[in-house]
Amino acid sequence: MGTNPRRFGTVLTGLGLLAPLNAGCGESTGEVRAKGPSAGPPPVVRVTTVVPERTTLRRTTEEPGQIEAAETTPLYSKLAGYVEAVAVDIGDEVKKGQTLAELHVPEIEADLKHKRALIEQAQAEKKQAEATVEVSHAGVASAEAKVAEIRAGVIRTDSDVARWRSEFTRVEQLFRERAQTGTLLDETRNKLKTAEAAQEEVKAQIDSAEAARAEAKALLDKAGADVEAAASRIEVARFEAERAEAMAGYARVLAPFDGVVIRRGVDTGHLTTPGATGELLFIVARSDVVTITVGVPEIDAPFINAGDPARVRLQALAGRIFEGEVTRTAWALDAATRTLRVEIDLPNPDKVLRPGLYAYATIVAEERKDVLTAPATAVVSDGGKSYWVAVVDGRARRKEVKLGLSDGKRVEIVSGLSGSEAIVEANASSLADGQPVERNSP
Repeated sequence: MGTNPRRFGTVLTGLGLLAPLNAGCGESTGEVRAKGPSAGPPPVVRVTTVVPERTTLRRTTEEPGQIEAAETTPLYSKLAGYVEAVAVDIGDEVKKGQTLAELHVPEIEADLKHKRALIEQAQAEKKQAEATVEVSHAGVASAEAKVAEIRAGVIRTDSDVARWRSEFTRVEQLFRERAQTGTLLDETRNKLKTAEAAQEEVKAQIDSAEAARAEAKALLDKAGADVEAAASRIEVARFEAERAEAMAGYARVLAPFDGVVIRRGVDTGHLTTPGATGELLFIVARSDVVTITVGVPEIDAPFINAGDPARVRLQALAGRIFEGEVTRTAWALDAATRTLRVEIDLPNPDKVLRPGLYAYATIVAEERKDVLTAPATAVVSDGGKSYWVAVVDGRARRKEVKLGLSDGKRVEIVSGLSGSEAIVEANASSLADGQPVERNSP
């Protein structure tokens, strides 16, 4: 089949027009040129390179939060009574132990007087028991003296009995020898019997005196026990009085700490109901320290710990910055929001930080000082490994590296680079290993 000369010329003309257009497009993009069907060297790609730098990297998280009082205490009445006086109002600054309100509770006051009277009664009973102890001591001493006196009498009667028994024996012997008359013998016998009777009487008195002495000692022991019992009653009465005084003390509603009254719910004459189910009297908020509460998202939560530096910015105070640190964390994330509750305590000496204000907290979770870093855009991830693409002798060379901390813009280079390499700043993943490249002029 023959060739149509007119058609062939038209095709050649079209190809001639397309050639310069294709050449112009390839030079203007700066990207890797598409491989044509014809074989040839890979295209030269222009790239921008950077040198790793040593700097300080920080992993931070900025979260919104709010100011809360370090301590907020609602105050209720412990007693049922009438409000006799209210000493403070909302906004008033109070000191720890300051009286906020006073209640009138007559039955508590009467009970306290009764308990104090019981102390005086117990003390009087103790004095009486102590006096009885003194009397009992005297009784024991008297009984001891009586026993001693009777024992002396026993010795005397024993002596008399011995003398008259000896005399009776002598007279009886003389009477047998007819040297004495029967009258003298009878008189001597009677004297002996009288002495023996006196001896028996004294022995009987000893038993009675010893019984009296035992009774006196028993009375002394009882008196001592009465003193101890009276002392115990005094202690019981004192404890009861202390309890009554404590109950009476609840008639004064006191500030639990230095702070500000942020709510008042009672007026003079109100009848209070004991316990938290009753009416609220006051709410006192601590003012010298406030707590900034923020919720840190799950992605940053594992890196937040107590002691991490924090900066708090308050929009309501024209963006004023307050320096602090993380005071505590909840450790466990909230199941509903998947955030970690983080609290930052800040001193508030001038009381400009008020509970309820909106705040922004920037927390430094990690920090690396003077570490070798490079732009995060230069990272190439492939097969679970990380690479940089360095320009070596006009060609792209992949080098595996180990990465560390990243702040989102720059990445720490743990190993794999010395710091003098010229690495491709961006789109390094499009370069094949060994591909010719040309560095852009600075």
